[in-house]
Order: sequence, then structure tokens, then C-alpha cells
Amino acid sequence: MTDNDIDKTIDKLCDGLKPVKPCCPTRNGLLWILLVVCYTSAVALTIGFRENIAESMGREDYVFEIMLAFAIAISASLVTFWISIPGCDKRKKFMPVPLTLLAVQFAWMLERLYFEGIGDIRENWLSHCWMNTALHTTLPALAVILLVRKSGATVMPCWMATFALISVTEFGWIGMRLVCPRDNVGEAYLLNFLPYVVLGVFLGFVAKKLFRW
Repeated sequence: MTDNDIDKTIDKLCDGLKPVKPCCPTRNGLLWILLVVCYTSAVALTIGFRENIAESMGREDYVFEIMLAFAIAISASLVTFWISIPGCDKRKKFMPVPLTLLAVQFAWMLERLYFEGIGDIRENWLSHCWMNTALHTTLPALAVILLVRKSGATVMPCWMATFALISVTEFGWIGMRLVCPRDNVGEAYLLNFLPYVVLGVFLGFVAKKLFRW
């Protein structure tokens, strides 16, 4: 292929493209975190905090779960936006951080499951918690999709979808833990995480189309 052919190929590929303002993924990530924290807090205030919230905040295990989920959500959010643009090689080294914290969370859940069992689950769980879960997650999920599609052009759509899902999941789960009075593993973890598992499977199939250039 001659230099002339290469120039023609480049012109053909770039035909119709318009200049865009460079985006700052860190700024977008921090903006997303601020928005979702405010939204989660507002939803929790609207629904109403759990009756024993003051007592729960005095328990080390409850505080540990909330802080761990918050650390996962923050790190996954930043990684999502860092890999939303090409040339993110320097940021890839941060990818193991939310995954490692997520592994710690699963280990904690399995430990509780081993020592405490699943526990009782309310018969009316679906009517009580399904709408709360939808409120906590629907708008944040749409927001992160719109933000990364508008300002990014990822070359790692599956990984970005994974970290976006982790971020939305953890923020939504924090919101559920603030309003749901049940702390047993069966309801606090398994059922409140179930919608996110379904969402994750769906996103896995559509990630490349959803986050295409």
C-alpha cells in the first residue's frame, strides 16, 4: 500500500467526523459519584430510613459492610470513566482495586452465610423491596450509560459495562441497607443483589452494542 493509498484510507475513515472537546474522565467520574450519592440519599430520605438505623450505625459489622460497599462503588465508578476513552493504559493498573474489594465482600457474605445461614425471608419481600430497588438503581444506571456514551469512546466495552454495573449495584445496595430493616444474609444480600445479577447478564450481551463508538 502506497502513502497515497494510506492517506485516502485515512480520509475515508475520518470523513464526516467533527472536532470534539476533550473530556476529563476523572471529572466526569467525580460528577457521577456526587450525583449518585445525592440521589441515593434523597431516595432513602423519601422512603424513610430503617427504624433501627441509629442502633445499626453503632454496630461494627453494619458499618463495615456500608464502608466496604462505598469503597467498591467509588473505585468502580472511577475505573468506569477512566476506561471510557482510548489510551487508558496507565489507568488499567487500577482495575484490580474494585475487583479485589468485591472479592472481599463476597468472602464476607459467604462467611456470614456459613455461620448464620440464610435466615428468614418475608413472604411480602417482592412487594416491599422491588420498587425500592428500582428507585435506587434505574436513574443511576441510565445516567452512567448516558455519561459514558456522550463523553467516551471505549475500546473495552465489556469491562466498562462490568465496572459500571458494580458501581450502580453497590450504590443501590447501600441505599437498600439504609431503608431495609432486615440484616439476614438471605434478604440483605441474596435477594437485594438478585436484580443486579439479572441486569449484569443482560449487559454482558449488549455491552459491545451499547457502548460502541
